[in-house]
Amino acid sequence: MKKTIALILATLITTGVSSGQIATSQSAGQLQNYSNLQNNQKLFTKENGKRLILPATLIVAGTAMYGNPGKKFQNLRDNYTAGFSTGFDEYLQYAPVAMLYGMKISGIEGKSDWVRLITTNAISAVIMAGTVNAIKYTVKEPRPDGSRDNGFPSGHTALAFMSAAMVHHEYGMTRSPWYSVAAYGIASSTAVMRVMNNSHYVHDVIMGSGMGILSTELGYMFADLIFGEKRLLREELKETFIQVPESPYSYLGSALGFTKIQGVITMSGREFRAFAGTSASVEGAFYFRNRTKSDKARFANSLHAGISVNATINNSATYSIHPIIAIYPSPVPTFNWYSISAGPVISARAGNLFRYGVSAEAGYAGLKENNFGSYVHARGGISLGGSLFIERHITDGIIIRAFARSSNAIFKNSPDLPALSYGGSVAVPIY
Repeated sequence: MKKTIALILATLITTGVSSGQIATSQSAGQLQNYSNLQNNQKLFTKENGKRLILPATLIVAGTAMYGNPGKKFQNLRDNYTAGFSTGFDEYLQYAPVAMLYGMKISGIEGKSDWVRLITTNAISAVIMAGTVNAIKYTVKEPRPDGSRDNGFPSGHTALAFMSAAMVHHEYGMTRSPWYSVAAYGIASSTAVMRVMNNSHYVHDVIMGSGMGILSTELGYMFADLIFGEKRLLREELKETFIQVPESPYSYLGSALGFTKIQGVITMSGREFRAFAGTSASVEGAFYFRNRTKSDKARFANSLHAGISVNATINNSATYSIHPIIAIYPSPVPTFNWYSISAGPVISARAGNLFRYGVSAEAGYAGLKENNFGSYVHARGGISLGGSLFIERHITDGIIIRAFARSSNAIFKNSPDLPALSYGGSVAVPIY
């Protein structure tokens, strides 16, 4: 029920703001002294609609994960960083906005002048605070630490991503995508710390990130309504991003997924099977450039190769095939393993729909001691695997990916952990 209420509220807020935006534009168009407003009566255009795809995706994902699906990811926190506690995230949430104004004060020119920047920021902040708090105190989700009943969505995450999206617009889209990587990286760190501190579930921070980015996008739309083409200092980068590029963008991103250990796990003569678990990773790909003016057409439909890197943590609980284990006072094993791997990746273009590809990876695997330590102890091993993926550039500077991965963590004197994983990721192109 709460999931339905949250989705309805988010939808009403999004469409309500957009409808109000159009109505405001139409009223403003009647004022003869402001011809630039007349030229922007239809602000809710197809192009502006594309800018809402990313926040809408995050909002839908956060709402869909509300409840048990999102709480499953809390096992990663409980098994890897159970004792983690810091107040640093209370300050880190302000780092993206400090970055934004720090560069502005230091004289690094962004997209907007001071008046337009502050106006856009103020509008975005009002939208963000209003929408986040409206959902918080309507849904009243208990936090994982039981401290309060206002966990969904995360306000810290919403503020961090609102500010990061502004850095993306002001500097990432006009100077270098590395500004976007830095800002979104800080915002993502804020979200991770909120979960590690046991202040929020994963779906809280996913919803918060979507609400934050949505607020910024609407803030820029309102700024277009107010200022038109005035008070703009820099144009966007000449190399505009396209949704299905001829040659793939190298990127850095983060992913969440569900993972399932395959087959029977034998330990000390006893047999277990695994429940579906969860995974979280930081990933990237670096493609070899093969685009030049002379050979661009030649490579338009060819394969493109590069190097992929991936750092993943996994968690999966098990159950005994033999009921006798149920009489033991200790819980059955929960496997917590991680890997750091790299390998070749090949990507191809599927018309104007998406890019798709395959990767192979090898690297180090680590196994944490589980809560049934008499069976499995911490140790290192090797990780082998491969994945299939599809990706699409949905808006300037943002890529959404979906993947399916097969991997095997091989340990000496411990059972191997062959697993199948699937999930999605959000990434920022770096060139």
